Amino acid sequence: MANQTKSAAQSAKLIKRLRATTMFTPTTLGAALLAGLLTGGAQTAQAADGAERVAPISVTATRTPMEAFSVPGLVTVKGAQEIADEIPSNLGDLFDNVPGVTAVGGPRRTGEVPTIRGFSGPDVIITIDGTRQNFISGHDGRVFVDPAFLGGLEIVRGSSSALYGSGGTGGVIALRTLTAKDLLNPGERFGATFGTSYRSGNQEISERLLAYAKPTDDVDLFAGFVLRQSDDIRLGNGFELDSDDDIISGLVKGTFDLGRGQSVRLSWQRFANDAREPGNGQDATGTLTEKDINSETFSLAYTMKPSGQNLVDLEIQAYKSINSVDEVELEGASAGAILQRSLETLGFGVTNTSRFMLSDDVALALTAGFEIYREDAAGARDGGVRGGVVSGEQDFSGYFVQTAFTWFSPFGLPDGELSLTPGVRYDSFDNTDEAGTKASDSQLSPKVTARFAPVEWGFVYGSYADAFRAPRLDELFPTGVHFPAFGPTGLTGFNTFISNTTLKPQSTSTLEFGAGLEFEDIFDANDIFQVKAGYYTIDGEDFLSTEVIQNADLSNPQFFPGPLAPGFTCFAFVSTATNPGGCGGTTQIVNIPDAEISGFELDATYDTSRWRVQVGAQTMETENTATGEPIGIEQSDQVTVDVRVKLPEFASFLGWRATFADSFREGTVTTDFRDSYQLHEIYARWRPEDGALSGFSLGVTAENLFDEEYQRVSSSTLEEGRSILVDLTYSLKW
Repeated sequence: MANQTKSAAQSAKLIKRLRATTMFTPTTLGAALLAGLLTGGAQTAQAADGAERVAPISVTATRTPMEAFSVPGLVTVKGAQEIADEIPSNLGDLFDNVPGVTAVGGPRRTGEVPTIRGFSGPDVIITIDGTRQNFISGHDGRVFVDPAFLGGLEIVRGSSSALYGSGGTGGVIALRTLTAKDLLNPGERFGATFGTSYRSGNQEISERLLAYAKPTDDVDLFAGFVLRQSDDIRLGNGFELDSDDDIISGLVKGTFDLGRGQSVRLSWQRFANDAREPGNGQDATGTLTEKDINSETFSLAYTMKPSGQNLVDLEIQAYKSINSVDEVELEGASAGAILQRSLETLGFGVTNTSRFMLSDDVALALTAGFEIYREDAAGARDGGVRGGVVSGEQDFSGYFVQTAFTWFSPFGLPDGELSLTPGVRYDSFDNTDEAGTKASDSQLSPKVTARFAPVEWGFVYGSYADAFRAPRLDELFPTGVHFPAFGPTGLTGFNTFISNTTLKPQSTSTLEFGAGLEFEDIFDANDIFQVKAGYYTIDGEDFLSTEVIQNADLSNPQFFPGPLAPGFTCFAFVSTATNPGGCGGTTQIVNIPDAEISGFELDATYDTSRWRVQVGAQTMETENTATGEPIGIEQSDQVTVDVRVKLPEFASFLGWRATFADSFREGTVTTDFRDSYQLHEIYARWRPEDGALSGFSLGVTAENLFDEEYQRVSSSTLEEGRSILVDLTYSLKW
């Protein structure tokens, strides 16, 4: 880069630009730093307390490193320390202050389902260290990982199929596990962390042991072990929800620098939970079951980024993920019945980014790659058919390319920047059940994003993207009983699943636009204010939805002369001979022709050396355009405020967080209506850096401080009441 003639101020601005765009690499940043030194003055931004302020970096949103605030879209990034400070016991605990994102399904960890902008389940892509976590169940959980192992969390809100394929309609939740680099300070080579925590809401006790090392600059090693035990969950109304978890988790991970810009990463992660709860972990009551939940992931990744060049920034990854839930019913006529569900995912992917300077002011980043993965699913009840759980295979393959053009100083604006990022992905998928029935399709997912920053402190952005979600085995080929139907005189029939091999992929078109502002040194030395807001509107076609037809009028006794018998009719024109659902009816997955979703999201932060204020806000509306009813997992409009006071003299901070959720009265189904609620929590963390207590860390949080009785939309139970969290950690490093 021919920048040696630029002034020191220009060099500093260039460094910031490179950090904020897909052109950021160690090579380009190093060149800019050298240029600044040669001209006498590029400075690293310092926080008021002297610590270097490091901006969060997003990788998932564009598949190349970019400052999270500068991404043309709504992205949330959390690091290892921020995650640990929240004392999370499950993944949903990390979503409380993220607009448009939550976990529904109730307070049981096995029932929680992450949602983004009204999408959930297979409409949200979840990865751990780049490996897809595709386990989908109606009531048995979505992803299993202990938050004590998380070194990073990135949430991309909005259409992501152009880079990630099927499931990108809602967005991406990318989880990164810990490394030694996350935990060791400069100059330290070895470390161990011992920690224990307590949560009063479910009497959860956890213990963890983490060991990590960087014996040389070329080796990063991590191993961890976590135990969690919890009991019934106390709700906001004082009642308790049946729940009993006994969890063992492990993680082993190593990263090895091979020289010449090459590295290899290997990891193994295991999660095992012996749970006792209703078969439907999202219901308040139900038949108790013993659940044996297991999740295991193996990953091997190779990266190559030789220094002194910008054409090769390569990553190759292979992985295997195995998830299973085995249940034994403990009550009722079916006590002793064994239910099984499993999914094994085998995947392989290649991605490369090449960077070019087309001129002194125009940069280009070209990202391309492909991904293939296979899912082997199995389900059974006492060795036979399990209703709605299909055994079979799904094969996916996808090919994508994205180009990011960045024009510095456009239209003669000295501090300006203009970027345009078009991309497209082609996916094909084949589905085969164990009987050999097949269904296949393909999809093209284009996306284009534009970002214009006429000044250094502000920008606007806009994007258009198509996304899709392929129908799954359980949606194409379901059979068996969904649920029994009972009338005033007893059992009257069974609601049964019926297949639908004509299902089309669910597809969406998303238009989003927004703006961001960033100011530094406003009222205090090196303070910073950032605000980013966006509005999105989504037009959906062929939305995949569950259609339950109940033939019997369960509220009318005249149609129930006695228990189900041959020839029994619910109505004069409905008989078991002519209707496969009989008096119980049928359940089938169907395509909703048209649907609309829209919403607004805001993230704002003001940060100084003494205090920090964060504000998040969201609105959301969903609609089946044919019926006017809500679809998906719509959430109430809400605002979250987090105020933190920093006390560096005492190596501590304390804060208050509040969530204000509006009432929900959409549609005609009154059982889905929810009252407004307010949640308050206070927290504190003490982490001495010197003296005899150096290495200790104490965290205390009081959640739902006023014991609010509340229930989220699309959840069948109330949420946890007041809960006190205490975490004590000791780290020894040398």
